[in-house]
Amino acid sequence: MATLSRMMNKAESSVIPLATRTPCRNYTSAIFTTPLKTSTAIKTITGNSNLFRTTSIPTHRQFSALAKKKPYFDDTLLRVIDSEIVDAEEEAGDFEVGEAPSEFPFNIVDNDGAETITLTRNYQGEEIKVTVFKHDLSGDYEEGDEEDQDDQEANQGGEGVEEEDGSQPVDMVVIVTKKTGPTLEFDVMVEADEITINNLAVKNPNVSDEDIAYEGPEFSSLDAELQEAFHTYLEVRGIKPSIANFLHDYMVKKEHKEYTAWLKNLKNFIAN
Repeated sequence: MATLSRMMNKAESSVIPLATRTPCRNYTSAIFTTPLKTSTAIKTITGNSNLFRTTSIPTHRQFSALAKKKPYFDDTLLRVIDSEIVDAEEEAGDFEVGEAPSEFPFNIVDNDGAETITLTRNYQGEEIKVTVFKHDLSGDYEEGDEEDQDDQEANQGGEGVEEEDGSQPVDMVVIVTKKTGPTLEFDVMVEADEITINNLAVKNPNVSDEDIAYEGPEFSSLDAELQEAFHTYLEVRGIKPSIANFLHDYMVKKEHKEYTAWLKNLKNFIAN
């Protein structure tokens, strides 16, 4: 009886359909040997291509295109910047600079992207270097003065109040250097009718940066005759009231030029 049972079990195992083991071999082949599409692989494994929907996976090129697409607000910003550039270029002709005065003895060094210009000259063995800044009008008013100016503008329909003397000042740092010895450095404001020396420093190149050098007293505390002598000292070297208006106009035009270039650099940064 035991012999008959073993014979029946062996017979049953020999007649199991081969097809029942086939999916395992196809499954292995589909995954490891054949680069089938998702829908094809599902059909091979399950025999039903409708079991799942075909999934579309973005390509590398599609990912790159999505990454490069700029947000909507960047496009809005670029349109505003473009409009500002157009306005600035149209206004460029409003900033005219006349010829330098006949007594203007300096060479002008104007580097693109710089906020200042540099004037240079040699005078009787001295090297004179002048850094010119556009005058900051905000420093001319105390808080109370600003309120008074706002009241005046309101009374005149919001129009700015022009200075009575038509003064157009510029700020300067004047450095006078000789072949040897210390250097004189003046902090100056030049207007059409006067020169104001705000400070004078005597700088010794041999003093270590770690030491706090004595550069002199406040200029306003000097004897009046000595102050007047230094004004003459600067005028002889070309720092005169007669150059104020020319330099003021030059600095106003330069500021507008640099602003326009700044806008274009800003646009290039946002666009790329």
